[in-house]
Order: sequence, then structure tokens, then C-alpha cells
Amino acid sequence: MIKKFLKDKESKVLVDNYLSLLILQGANYLLPLLILPFLVRVLGTDKFGLVMFAQALSVFLTVFVDFGFNISGTREVSLARNNNKKLSEIFSAIIFIKLCLTIVALAILFFVINIFTRFSIDKSVYLFSFGIVIGQAIFPVWFFQGIEKMRFITLVNISAKLIFTLLVFILIRQESDYIYVPVYNSLGFIIAGFLGLIFSFKYVKFKAPSYTMVKRLVAESSSLFVSNFATTLYTSSNVFILGIFTGNTIVGVYASMEKLILAVKNFYVPLYQAMYPWMAKQLDKDKVKNIKKITPYIIVTGLLITAIILIFGKSILNLVYDDTLIESYVVIFKILSFIAIFSGLNMLYNALYFPAIKKYKIRMNIMIAGGAVNLLLSLILVKLYGIYGTAITVTFTEFVLLILGFYFFKREQKF
Repeated sequence: MIKKFLKDKESKVLVDNYLSLLILQGANYLLPLLILPFLVRVLGTDKFGLVMFAQALSVFLTVFVDFGFNISGTREVSLARNNNKKLSEIFSAIIFIKLCLTIVALAILFFVINIFTRFSIDKSVYLFSFGIVIGQAIFPVWFFQGIEKMRFITLVNISAKLIFTLLVFILIRQESDYIYVPVYNSLGFIIAGFLGLIFSFKYVKFKAPSYTMVKRLVAESSSLFVSNFATTLYTSSNVFILGIFTGNTIVGVYASMEKLILAVKNFYVPLYQAMYPWMAKQLDKDKVKNIKKITPYIIVTGLLITAIILIFGKSILNLVYDDTLIESYVVIFKILSFIAIFSGLNMLYNALYFPAIKKYKIRMNIMIAGGAVNLLLSLILVKLYGIYGTAITVTFTEFVLLILGFYFFKREQKF
């Protein structure tokens, strides 16, 4: 399908980047997914829920440190890729900003775990999980996406994440070993980050960033940061709210199913990431045409995945986890299955089209609306219906994002 509307050279680059990003997402999501059944069985749903709760906090801090550069940084690098001096300036400024934000994030973490009892009980779990934030901060995926050189960095990332996977399988043997899970996880992210950073110096030189450059990048990425943070409100905040109203055991049950749905949802991410640098350079009318060409394929894929989960949901949970408690909540899994349709389409507009036409504020407003709807519904429904309220909230929020994304997509065409 892609080759029908791309030239031969562009097709090869796009397909190569898509495959590399698909494998990269596999390292980030599928490798941890492989060890989920093992962790649930060895740690039990309570300790597994604690580990997932700590990871949810790390996700919040990672979004803060990223500050929207996963989109704006990629675009800046893509446009400056033929000017090595400017490319080095952009790279240095973004790395500098992210390192400063990492220090602030660490300070926030220390405040949270020392003030609130819910977190202070298991301080070490949250501190060890912070390695994820560090690794993501120094791993310049945005840079390699921008210069469209993803193959080597993908191999580096997979190698590092394999370390985490192997360490978990080999060394986690009993429930009390739960404390080592965030340690090994963080180790994989940090190693990948350092190797990626070192390899990036093959293309750029680090230099003291100018105040003007830093100020411009922060200003331009601020709306993306707000929208990304709003996105996190309808993802990680649900685990937080569920944990506050229920406990680690129910969080573990929900997280076990959410991870499976996230693996499905993130099937679309590498496709949109690979297309983004190419799409950003096209004329606006061509961007619209390509979005319309992709849409039917996304709809069919989403419907197929949802149908499989609705029909074989209990069998899938039994095969993956073999846990009667998790299986008893199969209705949650079926409710979440509709995300396969809604998220694939809403990301087509909100994660690909609007950033490509540099309508960051439209994307920001959509994400803020989605985050607000999610937060309000979650606080109401989780208190009333527990884990079922969380599933309904998450699925409905994805639907709202789809409706808003489609509405503004049609509106932009009129202008």
C-alpha cells in the first residue's frame, strides 16, 4: 500500500524505518510482555501491582522530561539534517534541556516518596524505577528518527532490553524478589540510552547550547508537552486512581490486561513514527490524501483485533497468565478490546497528521479535552464501580479522542 504513493527511494527508506521502529517498539513493549505471565505467577498480583504502580509514576516523569521532543525534536532534526552545524546545535540544546528536566523530575520524586505515605512505604521500588526516566532521557530516538537512521540504534536497544528480560527470567525466583524487577528494567533502559547517545556522536558534535536555541525549542515544544501530559492523564493516571481507590492486587489484575492492550495499541506507533519525517516534508494536500489512503487499513486491522479478543478473550488470558483471579475479570479485557479500533484511528490524526502540519495547538487542545474527560470520569466511575469503571473510562476516552481528531481533520480541510 505504501509503495503506491511513494517513489522507489522513499519507499525503501520508509519501509526500512518502519521495520526498525516496529522492532524497537517490540523491544519496549513485547519483551516486557513476554515476562508478564512469569512475573504474575512468581510475584503474585499484589507485588506485581506494586511494580506496575511504580512504573506508572515513572511514565509521568518520563513525559515531563521528554517535553514533547519526541515530536518537535524529530521535526527539527528532519528539517536540519543536511546542515551539520545546525543539527549539532539542535541536538545539544535538546539533550541539555532533557538533562535539566531529569534533575527536576528526580526532585519531584523525592518530594512525593517522602511526603505521601502511599509512596513512602515502598520508597526503593519508586527510586529504582526512576532509571527508566534516565534511560529515556538520554536515548535520542527522536534524533535517529529525524535523520531516518533507525536500523543500528534498533539493534542497540534490543540488546539492552534483552539484558532485562534475561535477568528477570534467571534471577527472579520468589515473591520477595519483586524489588529487583525495577532494577533490571531500569538497567536495560539506561544501557540502551548510553549506547544510543554514544552512537549519535557519529553524526553530530556536542557543543554548549545557546540560550536563544534553548528558549526557542522550549517555547515551541511547550504545547506538545501539555498535550503529551494530557495523554498520560488518560493512560497512567488510571492505574494511579485505581490503586488509590482499591489496592495493589486489583491494580495487578488491571495492569495485566492493560499491558496486552498496549501491545496491540503500540502496533500502530512505529508506522506513524516512520511516516512522520516523510509526511512533515510533504504539501498539505498530499498529507490529507495519504491519511485517507491509510484509514481503511487501520479500520480493518482494529476490527479484526477487537473481534478476536471478544470471541477468544478468556482463552487468551488463560493461555498467557493461567490465573483464575485474572480470568474472572475477562469482561474488563473485552471492554478494553475496543481500544484497538479507537486508538489506531485517533493516533492517525492526533499523532501523525496534526504534528505533520505543525498544528501543535490543535493537538494540545484535543489531548487536554481527552485528559480532562478521562480524569473526571475516572474519579467518578472508579469510586462507584472499581476496575470496571477504569475500563469504561479508558475506552470511552479513546473514542472521544477519535471523534475530536476526525472533527478537526475535516475542519482543517475546509481551510
